[in-house]
Amino acid sequence: MIYLIFAILFSASLALALRISETFSDNRYGILVGNYVTCLVVAFVLLPDKNIFAAGSRTAVLTGIVNGFLFTGNLVLMQKCIRENGAVLSSAFAKLGIVIPVTASILFLGEIPTLFQLVGIVLVIVAIWVINSGDRGCGRRRRMGSAGLLLVLFVVSGMADGMSKVTERIGERRFDALFLFYTFLTALVLTVVLAFLEQQRTRRKIGKMDFLSGVAVGFPNYFSTSLLLASVSRLPAFIVYPSFSVGTILVVSFVSVLVLGDPISRRQIGGCGIILVALALLNL
Repeated sequence: MIYLIFAILFSASLALALRISETFSDNRYGILVGNYVTCLVVAFVLLPDKNIFAAGSRTAVLTGIVNGFLFTGNLVLMQKCIRENGAVLSSAFAKLGIVIPVTASILFLGEIPTLFQLVGIVLVIVAIWVINSGDRGCGRRRRMGSAGLLLVLFVVSGMADGMSKVTERIGERRFDALFLFYTFLTALVLTVVLAFLEQQRTRRKIGKMDFLSGVAVGFPNYFSTSLLLASVSRLPAFIVYPSFSVGTILVVSFVSVLVLGDPISRRQIGGCGIILVALALLNL
């Protein structure tokens, strides 16, 4: 459970670092390049023997590459969905992607929740929707036309979340660090390509503050990902993924209101209340 708690704290730190970095940089790809460079360096430093071609590591390498594509694909889809449907609806569908790994773990891995935990899972879904359903006008005219895109985002986001559990089941724990290395290496390569294409289109280069903002984001990103992997190695997916998702929302909400002075609506307060009940039920 301690791994899950720290995974939530680092995930919340990542979200808050991204928010604060917007003060210093508005070059999203510049931030992402700095982020993935940092993640890759940390992953290499934490490799036990610094051997990125270790014998018997094929599964870790392949799943890491797939995970890197999912990371980047999720980012691109999220950006496109925000343009088509607005941030509110897109964020809700991305977060609701946890339904996929949770359902898969119940159906195929024999991780059966108790009745209380099942109610907790349902409350997590309700809480995510309540918190992200405040802006009814955002993208209303486009919603029906881009329903397919939202569905793809839902699936890809869920698959990206679920790769930690897949790796835990088919891989060897001694190669977890290598899995993370190839995840961030793949994401970095793809992001550099996207950043180059964006630079060609806008003629904007990645500046020092863009990169440094990404470095600040990279540390919590790496440890959030690695601790999530450690969590699903020790706890059932139906506890880890819902708790990770809504726990992050809860921490970010509290810090945003109490420290950053952000306003909070009644709907968000209600959603946070549902989250507290859901977390209690999930961990009974």
